[in-house]
Amino acid sequence: MLPASRTKLNHLFPPLCATGVPLGGIGTGSITRASDGRFSRWTLKGGGIRQFSIPANGFALRVRRGGAMPAARALQPDPANGELASFVFESAAPEWGGLFPFAWHRHARVQDVEAECLSFSPVIPGDIACSALPVAVFRWQITNHGNSPAVASLAFHFANLNGWFSDFGEARPQRVAAGCFNRSMQSGLAAGVILDRQRVAEVPPEGTGEWAIAIVGEGAKRSETVCFDGTGDGSEFWEPFLRTGDAPDLGTGWLTESGFRETPPAHPTAAVSSRFALDPCEAKSVTAVLVWDVPIITFGMGRRWYRHYTDQWGRAGRSARALAEFALNSAPEWEQRIAAWHDRTVAKLGEAPHRAGMAINESYFLVGGMSVLTSGKDAPDGHPRFGLIECPEYALYNTLDLWIYAAEAVSRFFPDLAAGVVDEYLGHLDASSPALRRHRWDGSLFPVNREGVVPHDLGGPEEDPFVVPHSYTYRDPTIWKDLNCYLTLCVFREGREMGANWRRDRFPAVRAAIEHLQQFDCDGDGIIENEGIPDQTFDNIPMSGPSSCCGGLWVAALLAASVLAREAGEVALAAHWKEQAERASEAFHDVLFNGSWYRVDSSGPLSDACFIEQLMGPFLARRLGLGNIVPEAAARTSLRNIFQNNFVDAGGGEGAVSISCIPHSATKLLPHQDDTSFQTSEIQPGFNFSFAAQLESWGLGSEADTLRRALHRELYIRRNLIFQTPAAYDRGRMTCRAIMNMRPMSMLWIS
Repeated sequence: MLPASRTKLNHLFPPLCATGVPLGGIGTGSITRASDGRFSRWTLKGGGIRQFSIPANGFALRVRRGGAMPAARALQPDPANGELASFVFESAAPEWGGLFPFAWHRHARVQDVEAECLSFSPVIPGDIACSALPVAVFRWQITNHGNSPAVASLAFHFANLNGWFSDFGEARPQRVAAGCFNRSMQSGLAAGVILDRQRVAEVPPEGTGEWAIAIVGEGAKRSETVCFDGTGDGSEFWEPFLRTGDAPDLGTGWLTESGFRETPPAHPTAAVSSRFALDPCEAKSVTAVLVWDVPIITFGMGRRWYRHYTDQWGRAGRSARALAEFALNSAPEWEQRIAAWHDRTVAKLGEAPHRAGMAINESYFLVGGMSVLTSGKDAPDGHPRFGLIECPEYALYNTLDLWIYAAEAVSRFFPDLAAGVVDEYLGHLDASSPALRRHRWDGSLFPVNREGVVPHDLGGPEEDPFVVPHSYTYRDPTIWKDLNCYLTLCVFREGREMGANWRRDRFPAVRAAIEHLQQFDCDGDGIIENEGIPDQTFDNIPMSGPSSCCGGLWVAALLAASVLAREAGEVALAAHWKEQAERASEAFHDVLFNGSWYRVDSSGPLSDACFIEQLMGPFLARRLGLGNIVPEAAARTSLRNIFQNNFVDAGGGEGAVSISCIPHSATKLLPHQDDTSFQTSEIQPGFNFSFAAQLESWGLGSEADTLRRALHRELYIRRNLIFQTPAAYDRGRMTCRAIMNMRPMSMLWIS
């Protein structure tokens, strides 16, 4: 069903376990139809994630050939929990592939009729109006491979899930919510059903709104079932569907009640069907859509936000029919525009899966990363709030030390969103708070927000994100040395797109960020120093004195700030910072380069180890056109040694570990004594993608290609971590940490 030119990018292989492409728009919450056909992962609660599947949600294919008995199959595995026991489920997983936002399923034939599905949501670079829609499209191709005519029916059935996504629970809710009911969509375009809930106010609470399913088919008869019990045996739907090929008319359904504790209400489940004749070797198309107009996000402390799409589609949660019809009409155009984006990427990067394919697929986090995109109408500044979660295990929005890696993708596709995140951080830079946080390790107290210090994150979903920052307490991030550097570089990067006036308006904040860090240049050589504790993004690795991690970022930030100062009319300050950057560059090389690589730091316990991100700052300076911080020969020598030590030797070719060549005596000084491999001998994909880009930047293309091939093999094939890329995985073991992590969006740094 997908064009042959893109088949290579789609990673067609039997998955080791269910994964899938997230469906939905940026900030709408996502729904994943897994590789085995189940709807299995849900991020519809703002900042929350649930993992569950119910057989009431899925597709079914029915075929009748001549005078033979009809056969039907539910296109998902048997749930083995007794629900919909009358259904016949698939015994084998379908063929599956993904190229974000496309997913492709080819199911086993039923009486020699094959069903292939291309599913997607309209995430289209540069078009935020389409990219923020709460819709999913399923474009099916039904093919008769037999030598006689057949009649085929495709049904789409879905449970009313209103009320299921209003809290931070992670499993399937125990019962259907009260007040739910279904009704016919009453559309001349398609067979459709609205899944609704009674309201007590004009604006519904979080987790409530209108859902819709709809279907159209080429030369097909359409039918709908408004309501059957999705937790029963399903016979009232399945038996007539098997017999006739149509969704039976079972009446108007019911309104769910609160029920007894031990006997939950029946679950109102809707179905739509498309029935059509197929000649031998004929194929016909069927398009189904799923819509969820659930307009409200409410975070833990109760603040209410409207989702971005409501600016165009209304705030009442009453637009499911309009959205469904819009999706059905727009699906062909959306598919073409997504394919054109893919083709442009292939033309630039090459069609090898470890290049264009992986770059496209790591963009999944724009939707799957529990993204938030609010309406700007209620904000004091009139601008929407955009947020990506660090990962479900570390639930923090736009964590800055990961954002610097992810922002490349956001800035490339939606520059206004990336600039908005910069403004969010700048707004907190000159603010202070009397409230205190408690340090997770030593119990000491530190400010929620310290003036002159950029926050570590924009808050956690169970608190008041975008208003109260710094939900991270694992360390005291108000003394970190890299965060102000990251923000300065983000202002410089986003400012290239946003224009000179935007850059000048933000220069005072850049000045404050740089001046705050000057206090950590303890010996006047121009370079800042770490304090012998984990005071940077590697928050389990202590660094002391000038470090390659923070020192390089500091020099890059000085260079960026110098350019911004000159543009703002601060000529003398610009010259001073440029001169300081030159002195700091010399100190960086003289103090840290040992002839083989740049050391972790000047005097810490891991000083002589080989560190994967030792050239992060110099790399960003080169990428942003700020010049060379280190001699090119020294950079290439370092990169070759990192490749050999961290990837070939310590990583065993499965990926580069974060630190190699650690002195044995140093391991007992690591804070994580229960697991001294934590952040050291793990393979962290985000840093690996960054390292590959660094290799490429300094002309080591062969090594970069070898590393990316290894990452593709480990993440996509061997470990099946596609569309759930973790913070880290372990060499030689099929274990990983913190799936669905933001930092691997650094794959977009590929040249």
